[in-house]
Amino acid sequence: PGGLRVRVRLAPGVAERLGGRGTVFVMARDPDGPPMPVAAERHDLAALPLEIVLDDADSPMPTRVLSQLEAVLVSARVSAGGSVERGPDDVEAAPVRVELPSDDVVELVIGAE
Repeated sequence: PGGLRVRVRLAPGVAERLGGRGTVFVMARDPDGPPMPVAAERHDLAALPLEIVLDDADSPMPTRVLSQLEAVLVSARVSAGGSVERGPDDVEAAPVRVELPSDDVVELVIGAE
């Protein structure tokens, strides 16, 4: 399995609102399962725009990996405080449902209205 290609960028004005600081979390999770992601990566806000590949190596739990699923919800969030836990000042991209396997690039825009 080649993994899932994801491109993440900020909507205009979001970087200024965040003061240029924050941690980006890109996640894929089972649409019908627990909130725990099956694949996740963490990057500095300065790395945006970003193109990554989420795959089984990005799984926080080796017993549940991306390649086992038929579909995932892919999302991205900037944590102002740098925590993986959701915070009141976080800015998110709308989640995108993707049927697997997929050769498409998933486009996520953080802070888009």
